[in-house]
Amino acid sequence: MSVEKIRIITINEDSLERCRPLCDALMQYQAEKSTLHTEVLAAMNFDNRLKASFLSTQNKTLIGAEYDGKIIGYAYATTHQMTTEGRYFLPDWLRPIYKEGQLVFYPDQQELPATIGVFNNLYVTPQFHGKGVGGKLAHQLMQWLYHSEASDCYVYISNGNETTMAPFYERLGFHYSHDVLDGFITAYHQKNKSD
Repeated sequence: MSVEKIRIITINEDSLERCRPLCDALMQYQAEKSTLHTEVLAAMNFDNRLKASFLSTQNKTLIGAEYDGKIIGYAYATTHQMTTEGRYFLPDWLRPIYKEGQLVFYPDQQELPATIGVFNNLYVTPQFHGKGVGGKLAHQLMQWLYHSEASDCYVYISNGNETTMAPFYERLGFHYSHDVLDGFITAYHQKNKSD
């Protein structure tokens, strides 16, 4: 397999279904690695995570790595306006495990209101690991985030994936921020480099 044949493409609503098997594989992998609230991660799939977010979010980018006409990896990011009142927003899928007083997605020191960028998903099929595909996708996605209106960018790592993914995101400039829901997710942060 020649890595030179891999090209990065934009995924839109018409081609979103091409990401279904990869997103489902990512969600399954996260659930298998999880040590906290595995049932929450096990209930996640393409329809209730990537597709739902993509269709309901205005400011987003979804890119795919294509090899011989097949999507072998994807990366997804969004930006949104966060108000002070929205600091403690909980999506429906997190409500069953939330306990009063737990930190959620944004720490108290996050200045609000602000436009926040989120590096939501990154997945590369196992046979393409170690070939630079994830790095290519991540760097292109970060360029989109840097050129967005976001003042701050976050990435959230599911429990069980920290050892593998934290060093990768740290190389992209992210730094540990806080634990979400007592370690169910680990938040990493960076100021937008274009600010």
